[in-house]
Amino acid sequence: MHERKAEMAREADAFIALPGGYGTMEELLEMITWSHLGIHKKTVGLLNVDGYYNNLLALFDNGVEEGFIKPGARHIIVSAPTANELLEKMEQYTPSHEHVAPQESWQVEQLGDYPKQVNAQ
Repeated sequence: MHERKAEMAREADAFIALPGGYGTMEELLEMITWSHLGIHKKTVGLLNVDGYYNNLLALFDNGVEEGFIKPGARHIIVSAPTANELLEKMEQYTPSHEHVAPQESWQVEQLGDYPKQVNAQ
């Protein structure tokens, strides 16, 4: 699964999560984290159909209020209730958050090798 996500990160221009289950949430959170770390600068969008992601977005807002998420990092995620609205917002997106690590310290190309590197130790 990690190799698939690394390939997705290399090839994608942006990421959109539709309503889904644990796998969708895991992939979404990893793309948000990779953006925060500076691994990519691609837009991460949520298609928030019928408010499906309202509670998750509220959790992120609470993380900001409690000091666990920096306010700028909260804006990594773009959301909208319709595909047209989401695409419009994503086209206008400009990263405004500071990365935890300089982008030069990460190479997306190496992410697919991560499990192999861990097993080799």
